[in-house]
Amino acid sequence: MMKESAFVKKTKTSLHNLDFLKKPCVFDIVDSTNATARDFATAGAQEGTVVIARTQRQGRGRYERRWESPEGGLYLSLILRPESAYEKTSLLAFVAALAVAKTIRSYKVHATIKWPNDVRVNGRKIAGILLESEGQGQSIDYVIVGVGINLAVDLKDLSSRIQTRSTSLHHELQNPVDYHEFLNTFITAFEHYYKSYQEQRWDEIIDEWKTYSDTLGKNVRVKTMTGTLEGKAFDVDKSGFLLLLTSTGETKKILSGDCLYFDELDHA
Repeated sequence: MMKESAFVKKTKTSLHNLDFLKKPCVFDIVDSTNATARDFATAGAQEGTVVIARTQRQGRGRYERRWESPEGGLYLSLILRPESAYEKTSLLAFVAALAVAKTIRSYKVHATIKWPNDVRVNGRKIAGILLESEGQGQSIDYVIVGVGINLAVDLKDLSSRIQTRSTSLHHELQNPVDYHEFLNTFITAFEHYYKSYQEQRWDEIIDEWKTYSDTLGKNVRVKTMTGTLEGKAFDVDKSGFLLLLTSTGETKKILSGDCLYFDELDHA
């Protein structure tokens, strides 16, 4: 049996007092925490199982994009088995984004949320969220909530493609960040918002998300799987769909897509 590394041992120990986490599965390196969590979920892992890795070989973002995962980041995936309508699953991205943003703000760094799944600081991406689910019809078997956060990532370790559009908590603070302290604070915040979700207090989640949003009120271009839409992002509906007012006065409801702000297009 392989001896556990100091990282694995310390991470497991730091999480033992958190009631929400039923089983922390901690690794030095995996291909993808989401893929590993999905395998566990398919095999029957209970809600509250979390997969954490120091690094990922093949971290994934939305639309199967690569999520760069150098050392210094927090990479985890939570297994959830919510008893709610399938249409509400998208709000779990709001739950995760709020937990990330609130945790970062506890360090006196002003984090905002960009619809649908990014957390930013000063217009630069500091975290991303990936939801994957399995079920039939309105019945949900499981949801995997993947989270990647740039805690102490050296920005020079990121590719030139994303380097200028990314930041880390260490970079913003110019001070070290305690990995395990941040992890515990995040899990506690996630549990708080997930409890609201379980109790169907969805309006509270959406209302708070709006106070963190840097998307609403902006003129945006949204690239979806079926095309590109432009207009003013003026609200989100009760399932987290973005409501877009086009130049023709038509309201479009968007479940998912790449959202670009007009005032940032020169830098996108």
